[in-house]
Amino acid sequence: MAAHSGPPDCVKLRRSTTSQSWGFRMQGGREHGLPLFIVAVAPKGLAGRAGLLNGDEIVQICETNVQGWTHQDAKSEMMRAGNEVDLYVFRGVVDVTDPAVKAACGVGKGQKRVELDEGSINPNMNDGNMFRNVTPKTYKILEAQLAQSEPEQEATPPQQPAQSMQPVHAQPAPVQGKPSSIFDRKKTDRSDYLKAQGKTIQKAYGQQN
Repeated sequence: MAAHSGPPDCVKLRRSTTSQSWGFRMQGGREHGLPLFIVAVAPKGLAGRAGLLNGDEIVQICETNVQGWTHQDAKSEMMRAGNEVDLYVFRGVVDVTDPAVKAACGVGKGQKRVELDEGSINPNMNDGNMFRNVTPKTYKILEAQLAQSEPEQEATPPQQPAQSMQPVHAQPAPVQGKPSSIFDRKKTDRSDYLKAQGKTIQKAYGQQN
């Protein structure tokens, strides 16, 4: 590792929202016996355009001196800084291609490296070695809504066996008696206009007055 010469450079990182990636990673820390340093700078990312370089040693984050800090403490300080971060660095202190440096940081041993973008680094902006399989939030919401909108199928009630029905026979119409004739009535029951009372104008055929 190169010795420090002169004051550190200040690299100003700015972004509008936390969803934007800084476009670099930080490694090292007291637990690794190494200073905090920069790796995997994306040339077209925010850090690359601001002038951050691989191998730069981080000695100060905004107003806080982080020399001798652990990796996790430095990461937490970066997150507290929000969307406006001033990194004070010494240029080219750490040789990021040195196998001893990689071994000290656990690179190549299957250990997960910590990213400084609060989980928003785009894989296209780094070395592409670590991809995260994340189910989009929109897809989860649609899946839940679809499950809620599906109506439950009602159970079909068991069918009752058909009951045999007795045959229905036509009932004969009641026999109505023949309308009675006035001549069937007794003479005394006939109407007065049919009764011959007293003399009549009717005469036998051929009878003279």
